[in-house]
Amino acid sequence: MKLSETFKKQGGVHLIKQYWRNGALFTAICEFFLLGKSRTALEILRLSTELKTQQNLKKKYGHFLEYEISNFKKKKEEMGNKVWFCWYQGIESAPPIVKKCYESAKRAYKGKKEVVLITEKNYKSFIKFPDYIQEKIDNGLITKTHLSDLIRLELLINYGGIWTDATVYYSDEVPDYILKSKLFLYQCLKPGKDGHSTVISSWFISSFSNNKILILVRDLLYKYWEENTDLVDYFLLHDFFQLTIEACPDEWKAVIPSDNATPHMLLLRLFDEYDPDIWKGILSQTSIHKLTYKFDNNKSKIDNTYYKKLMNS
Repeated sequence: MKLSETFKKQGGVHLIKQYWRNGALFTAICEFFLLGKSRTALEILRLSTELKTQQNLKKKYGHFLEYEISNFKKKKEEMGNKVWFCWYQGIESAPPIVKKCYESAKRAYKGKKEVVLITEKNYKSFIKFPDYIQEKIDNGLITKTHLSDLIRLELLINYGGIWTDATVYYSDEVPDYILKSKLFLYQCLKPGKDGHSTVISSWFISSFSNNKILILVRDLLYKYWEENTDLVDYFLLHDFFQLTIEACPDEWKAVIPSDNATPHMLLLRLFDEYDPDIWKGILSQTSIHKLTYKFDNNKSKIDNTYYKKLMNS
């Protein structure tokens, strides 16, 4: 692949601007010319710039986080009875796989929790952002993708329960240890964790209300948006989660470890030829599956795939 093609594929000018804003441009340039443009080299480059971004954020917001922790006042924590499922345009406008995920959530939590659909029209009925945050949302400075980060934190802090992304499919009931956890997120665990500066996944979060870690992450995001008008890193939520769990080791140690690779197994086979033994094997390991709606529509027409099995189940 030519250098220009590699540059464009990795994000082009937008990526350069992002690296410049987060102070990782020099690191990225050095790593690129030192390591080359193979897939492995580009992954090392990504991890290096990710670490540099996080280090810069820690320098800027570390003292604020320390202050928030030292002045943190514990509030009553309660298990919520809601499952928060967000599709801004309404479920009627969602892709077929999102509708399937929504149906599977209602089936998996039936009799245990109420699945609540969050849309662009109704989210303000549940939560209220500070004025400066809402203004930046209304002006498009905070995009819908990053708005969902703020929405999930506010919902879980205020009500507890479970945040489930619109592309999470449930093949069975959710284990009780997740439902009863004061905080649960999937994590990148060893040995895959080595080399990664962020370890959490945010597409599925179960928590009690007023969880300390979630409150601190939210406060960091609010502080950031109070001072900035654009996003320094697409994974800012993950960056601030990492800073917080490093600063709160006792609270993080209480979170039950569960590897985030397992829920992606079905996604990695989604359009492969269906094999009943592999299907049963995947479903026996987890009932929670992170999928995607971003794929070529022609793939959905291929017969005898795991996608077809899922959509017809």
